[in-house]
Amino acid sequence: MLNCFDQQALRLIASPAPMRLASLRAAAASRVAAPKSSAYPVYLVERARELRIVLSRELSAAGFQTRPFADSDDLAAALPELAPGCVIIDIAELSSGLPSLRTNGGSGVFRYPTIMTFDDLTPDDAVAALRLGAVDLLRRPAALPELLDALSRAAPKVRLLDQRIAAQRAAALVASLSPRERDVMECIMQGLSNKEIARVLGLSPRTIEMHRARLHRRLKVGSLAELVAVAWSARSLLS
Repeated sequence: MLNCFDQQALRLIASPAPMRLASLRAAAASRVAAPKSSAYPVYLVERARELRIVLSRELSAAGFQTRPFADSDDLAAALPELAPGCVIIDIAELSSGLPSLRTNGGSGVFRYPTIMTFDDLTPDDAVAALRLGAVDLLRRPAALPELLDALSRAAPKVRLLDQRIAAQRAAALVASLSPRERDVMECIMQGLSNKEIARVLGLSPRTIEMHRARLHRRLKVGSLAELVAVAWSARSLLS
């Protein structure tokens, strides 16, 4: 009995032959444009320079913040500075670049929603890719409409990753607060005024104003709304 990974792998192997680069260019002329409001960073790893340039231009024209890489080592070196987004990478990089891709806190690139492309695919390759978190497997060179469809399906995962990273950053900022600053923050979260916070904590309103000013600096926010957003984001990580 084939499990779900093997079944999906066999379906992929039996799919039609890949489009050639000339066909890709023809399809790009009638591309399906991605909604600008849903565009997010796309990290394209492609060893074939001409194909990398074509796809990078077309994805950028579709509204995505596209950043191309020649191979997995280049991507791995940039990981610490990359914003949440989606990775498009050849499955061959699993064998040639797996160690470097696993860097960055033990998860590396595989914490990003990943679309993997392939020339030839075995069931074992497909299972490995899916277990590493691939959101789609496409024959290369994939036609632009296929990529845009896959990127659309990856969008919810990118949003979740963005929220999780924001929550982690917020939690780190909140953890840096002093106990008194946290007390003031909790009172702010309850909607209390400076006078009410002062009464609850047994401090003067002027002291509360000073604590609030420090809170803004420590949490790197410029408004009450931003302060509350950071506090709630940090709380969501712990709930």
